[in-house]
Amino acid sequence: MMNIIDTHVHVWDLDNYRLPWLDGEGPTLKRSYSVEDYKSLCDESHGYHVEQAVYIEVDMAHDERPRENELACQMVDDPNGIYGAACISGNLDEPGFDEYITKWAARPQIRGLRQVLHVPSAAPGTCLGEDFLANVRRMGELGLVFEGCVRCPELGDLVTVAKECPDTTIVLNHMGIVDADIMGAANPTEDERAYQETWKRNMAELGQLDNVVCKVSGLNPMKPWSTDTLACAVDVALDAFDADKVMFASNFPVLHVAMTLDQWICAMLEMTESMDAADREALFAENARRVYRMGTR
Repeated sequence: MMNIIDTHVHVWDLDNYRLPWLDGEGPTLKRSYSVEDYKSLCDESHGYHVEQAVYIEVDMAHDERPRENELACQMVDDPNGIYGAACISGNLDEPGFDEYITKWAARPQIRGLRQVLHVPSAAPGTCLGEDFLANVRRMGELGLVFEGCVRCPELGDLVTVAKECPDTTIVLNHMGIVDADIMGAANPTEDERAYQETWKRNMAELGQLDNVVCKVSGLNPMKPWSTDTLACAVDVALDAFDADKVMFASNFPVLHVAMTLDQWICAMLEMTESMDAADREALFAENARRVYRMGTR
C-alpha cells in the first residue's frame, strides 16, 4: 500500500464563491467539487492510501480571497477532512502585499502562496519585477513556499526568480504546464521537437537549483493516452530533479478534463514501479511532508 500526500487539490463551491475563470469552461469543471467528491474517487483496492493533501487556491474573484483563506484554514483544521496544509492566493506585484502576506502567514495552516501567472491577465515577465521578487524573498523570510505557476515557454523566468530568491522554496507547478500531447508524440514535427528540447533544457536548469521543487502533475492530454505516453514527460521531471525534490500531485479536479483521479494515481504508481523504494516513498509523501511542514494524520 503506497501512502500518498497529494500536494495539489482544489475544491470549490459555486453556490457560495465566484470563480470567474470557470465562465469559459464546460460542464466537467463548471460545477462544485468537495472534499467528499475527492475521497469518493480514490480506490484503495488499487494499492494506495491518500493520507492527506495540500489545499491550493482556486483563483477566485479578487475580493473573495479573504473568505477563501478563512475557508482553507477551516478545512485544514477539520479532523474529518484531508487537508494538512494550505497555499493561498495573492498578487505579489500589488501594493500592500507585504501587509497581506504577513497577516496570513501568522495562521499556522498556511504554508505558501500562489499567483496564477499563466492566465491572459498576467503579462509575460510579471514575476521578474523588482517588487514581485522582493515579495518572493519576503515569503522565504516568513517560512512560506512560492508556488510557481507559469506558462511553459516562460520557465526561464522562474529560473531567474529562483536565483534571485535563494532562501525561498519555489514549487514548480505541474512540471511547467507542459503539453502532454507534444511530449508523448510518436512522430513529432520539427516544431514539436523544438518544444520538447526547450522544455527539457528548462527542467534540467530548474532541477539544478537547490531551492526548486517540482510537482509531478498537470498532464491533461487531449489525445488518447497511455502510461507510456505520460511517461515521456514524467520521466524527464524525475531525471531533472533529485529524488528529494519531486512531489506527487493530482491537480484535482482539473485533471478530469483528461482522466479520473484514480487513473492518474494508478498511472503514476505504474510509471514509478522501478524506482528505489525510499525514493518512491519520498515522491509520493515524504518530500511533501518536509516542504509543507506537515505532520501525520
